[in-house]
Amino acid sequence: MIRDLEEPVTLSLSKAACLVLFELLTASYTHWRKSNPDDTSAGAMQVPANEHSERIALWQLEGALERTLPELFSNNYTELLRESKTLLENRA
Repeated sequence: MIRDLEEPVTLSLSKAACLVLFELLTASYTHWRKSNPDDTSAGAMQVPANEHSERIALWQLEGALERTLPELFSNNYTELLRESKTLLENRA
């Protein structure tokens, strides 16, 4: 049963959603890190992750997004992020 938990999964999200999620996770980590420079406290993040396991899961998601999206390193990343947010808001 535990081996099943280690199997990778594939998610299908729009690139716009991935960019917005990455930005949220990055901002959340930056905010948390300022309050917890030694990484021993379970202080709240923008995305609530008070347990170490929750932070690890979020960091893994952030890393997966970073490895998947070359747009994160684009000169027009800010514009792409703004367009992504607009696209998602218009679909709601």
